Amino acid sequence: MDAATLELLRSSLTHVLTEKDDLPLTSRLEELGWDEVLVDDAPGALQALFSIKGATLSPADALGPLLARSLAISTGRPELAAAMVVLPLSLHPDRLSARVEGGRLVTEGVTTGAVAGSATVVPVEGVDGVEGGGGLRLAILPPDVGWSSQGLKGIDPSLRLTRVSTSPLASAGDWIDGLAASAAWHHAIAQARWALATELVAISGHVIVGAVAYTGERRQYGRAIGTFQALQHRLAGAHASVVGATQVAAEAATAGSSWVSLVAKALAGRAAENACTQAQQSYGAIGFTWEHELHRYLKRTYVLDRMFGDWRTLEREIGATLIEAGDVPRIGTL
Repeated sequence: MDAATLELLRSSLTHVLTEKDDLPLTSRLEELGWDEVLVDDAPGALQALFSIKGATLSPADALGPLLARSLAISTGRPELAAAMVVLPLSLHPDRLSARVEGGRLVTEGVTTGAVAGSATVVPVEGVDGVEGGGGLRLAILPPDVGWSSQGLKGIDPSLRLTRVSTSPLASAGDWIDGLAASAAWHHAIAQARWALATELVAISGHVIVGAVAYTGERRQYGRAIGTFQALQHRLAGAHASVVGATQVAAEAATAGSSWVSLVAKALAGRAAENACTQAQQSYGAIGFTWEHELHRYLKRTYVLDRMFGDWRTLEREIGATLIEAGDVPRIGTL
């Protein structure tokens, strides 16, 4: 995708993500010919989508459709592209909350949008007693399964995360088993991590730009506070972290590597939290007020960081993996 086309796409996506419309994001993107854009350059288009979503704090659900599309491609089942994907209650992809008890499927978890009248994909682990059980499986539930749902308030209710559950089911409508299920789920995890990393670094960049602008406006002792070295060092360090995390997130979008996506998500979560912290130091008391925008970006950062593994947890996973392997994989040209 050339620069002019990308700029036009970003302008269109900004309009779509900021307009006040209750239609699902997928419906709004159809008017842009989104499917054709993805065929032309999926990584570039999705990076633009999640970057703008982060900078604008759009509440639109882009993650759910991304997961569904990933699972549809990985499993060779295009009908799953419109499915609802249920995440574990912990929001960590390896700590699954759906299970089989007494031969019945107990489904509970979190969705990234409102409960849709479509098929649902649920990752399930420990399905003893079910033919072919053992290990991770993907349950495909029909639209009429009957969901109980409750919106999660939390620190950022604008994300519209929803806790869902069903009565114990005798069986799923369908199962995807074995290596196919594991590969599909881990591919979806990688997709989600780099997309969330892209969103987090966009938040970071927006926060740093705002803080730098403020330090040029606020004056103490007859000069702008941005001339004070203490603040310069704080913001410069935060900016450097954001630049590094942005490069790794961009590499993860095209590399198709679970490892690169894992590192990107960890770096982006750390960079975003640090950016908000240093921005708060620059803003001083005004940064604590509800009238100022900083708290909204900080709240979004905390929720996105927790999804698919917070940066502290992921750093421990990275460390354990490196110790076990005894080698440090190269990421792109870094």
